[in-house]
Amino acid sequence: YQRRVRGNMLGVRKFLLGRRIECFLKPVLPAVTTIYCARMMSAEPSFKYEAAIEKLMSLPSVTSVLKTAEKESQTGNYSVRNSNVAVTRTYLNRLGITTEDMDKLRVIHVAGTKGKGSTCALTESILRHCGYSTGFTSSPHLMEARERIRLNGKVIPRDLFCHYFNEIWSRFQKCHIADPDNSPPRFPSFLKYIVVMSYYVFIKEKVDVAVVEVGLGGRYDCTNVIEHPTVTAITHLGYDHCSVLGYTIEEIASEKAGIIKPGVPVLTVNQHYSKSLPVLEEEAAHNNTAILQVPPLSHYPNPPVLDSETWSDNVSLSLQIAKKWLHLYNQGKLNGLQNGVTSTDPCKVAPFKIPEPFLRGITRCKWPGRNHVIAREHVTYHMDGAHTPVSIKLCAKWFKHSALSNRRKVLIVNTTRDRNLPDFVKIIRQDITPDLIIFCPNIASSNYIVKDCEWPEDIKQAMIKKAHQNRTEWDCSDIPALSFSSVEEAINHVEGSSVQQESDVLITGSLHLIGACLQVLQPNFLDEEIGKEDEDYSTISENWEENLFSNRC
Repeated sequence: YQRRVRGNMLGVRKFLLGRRIECFLKPVLPAVTTIYCARMMSAEPSFKYEAAIEKLMSLPSVTSVLKTAEKESQTGNYSVRNSNVAVTRTYLNRLGITTEDMDKLRVIHVAGTKGKGSTCALTESILRHCGYSTGFTSSPHLMEARERIRLNGKVIPRDLFCHYFNEIWSRFQKCHIADPDNSPPRFPSFLKYIVVMSYYVFIKEKVDVAVVEVGLGGRYDCTNVIEHPTVTAITHLGYDHCSVLGYTIEEIASEKAGIIKPGVPVLTVNQHYSKSLPVLEEEAAHNNTAILQVPPLSHYPNPPVLDSETWSDNVSLSLQIAKKWLHLYNQGKLNGLQNGVTSTDPCKVAPFKIPEPFLRGITRCKWPGRNHVIAREHVTYHMDGAHTPVSIKLCAKWFKHSALSNRRKVLIVNTTRDRNLPDFVKIIRQDITPDLIIFCPNIASSNYIVKDCEWPEDIKQAMIKKAHQNRTEWDCSDIPALSFSSVEEAINHVEGSSVQQESDVLITGSLHLIGACLQVLQPNFLDEEIGKEDEDYSTISENWEENLFSNRC
């Protein structure tokens, strides 16, 4: 690589000599060559990353997988769906990963409609602050595909991502397929590649615990290749991806309950839709386990102070997940394994005095794109990837509490797939009245493209057309509405018009929209996060774990 760079410099040198300016530049050419080489060499991981992403993006996309799933739902032929977990296991086998290897990860598996990513992030942060090494895989990504794999709370660095990506790619490329006609393709889809890579990375890095967020549904999701998780959890259920999961809450609950495994404890929250709980309980009984409902956060003796109450159920769930995982990890060898407060209902778990590392894990947890605030000179952006009716309602309440009353209120909104954007706007208006609504596609800019977030041209044009259509069909005369073809155009308009009157802007409706906004507002966000120093846990008292499982709690 270095020889190639120096060869390029020789070409530049010959060009300069041909221009008869050797007398001016000859003395500095060696220094220029050295500086140029150093800069190019430092940029090499970036080049490698882009090459890896190009390969990754060449695989069957998330959109194509969803279209296949929708088609199967319409026809009733579920051959691809039903084989999804088995196919994922085949790819793990091609990498030499066995069930025993997976069991060593001591997986926490989390499904749900709302809050599963936040619950995973909180649980990971708690266990990391307890001194355990962690792996965490989630979806979707906001800016770069490597966000889907985190080690010890940080996005996997580009060089390490490239190392493992190319190692796996090479093994898939070289593996012998005995029966090509009846075997999965040589390379998996985008989603399966990331999931398989996550498990591969966590095994190679020897993490103490792997926190795994389900991608879609649960029963047939490729993350469900885990046969023996340590703990499973199901967050709030609601109506989303109905064309794939079903149009009733019972059907959706059945899909989510598919992550429940024989004898493995299952934790859940107080469900908004009461009809979902019997479905979960039936699946748990079938697997010789029980659904354990966590208490409200206010019932704990020392609940943490949260910036937003929207996370309270997720916090309580993550506290109980972490406690249950620690109990099982230590195999019940700690002194006394009962809570200080006992629950009279065998299907409910009791609150407990939250130990110091748990509190630190909660208060220091950062989950980008959720209750995410960026303050600029004249504008403060409040971003949340809410994309269900219930989460949109909570998002509006958070914005009402977070925004300043004397500022102009702007709503930038978009939705994807079968979600109803006008209904979302109506829900938001129950709590806040925007002074301006902007309809915008999930496209950062027409001038530059982040490869990890590049949309196929037909989808991109459809999103732009839909944004302008939403503006045309907007029927509320008391609130002006605009539409733009990219986030960059929308933000330029907001900031240009906020010089005279400062604005609070709510951006919501889609995590992909939040990702596009971060590309414009905070393009170096990931590098800033990775650059932060590791936290010092040395000040945490040594007997916190004993106290957690003793009657003194």
